[in-house]
Order: sequence, then C-alpha cells, then structure tokens
Amino acid sequence: MRYGKVKQFDRNSSFGFITDDENQKSYFVFYTAIKEEGYRRLQVGQKVKYQLAQGKNGLQCVNVYLAD
Repeated sequence: MRYGKVKQFDRNSSFGFITDDENQKSYFVFYTAIKEEGYRRLQVGQKVKYQLAQGKNGLQCVNVYLAD
C-alpha cells in the first residue's frame, strides 16, 4: 500500500486527487475507490493509504482507506 494526503476532493463531482508521500505526485481518485462504510468522501489534508492502478487516462488510486 502507498500513503498520501488528499489534495482535493469535490463532493459534488465525486472525484479528487491524492498526493503521494514518497514521490509527491498527485493521482486521480473517484469516490467508488473509497473503501469506507456509508457515504464515501474525503477531506483535504486527510491521510490515506491506497494502491495505484492503470485507468483510461493514466495511473489512478484504487482501494483507498483512511490511514490509521
């Protein structure tokens, strides 16, 4: 798993970006990738752990969990 912080997340559009702790690159995240109960959303600055997968426009975050 990789670790990062939420850079941006638009609740209305249900997508955002996570900045990776190691390489400081930002990756796209869609709300369906968030593995939390109830309404899935992220807040700016929140620590998360995730995996990267190839999407149709490049690498994107999948299996996103709130970091402990």
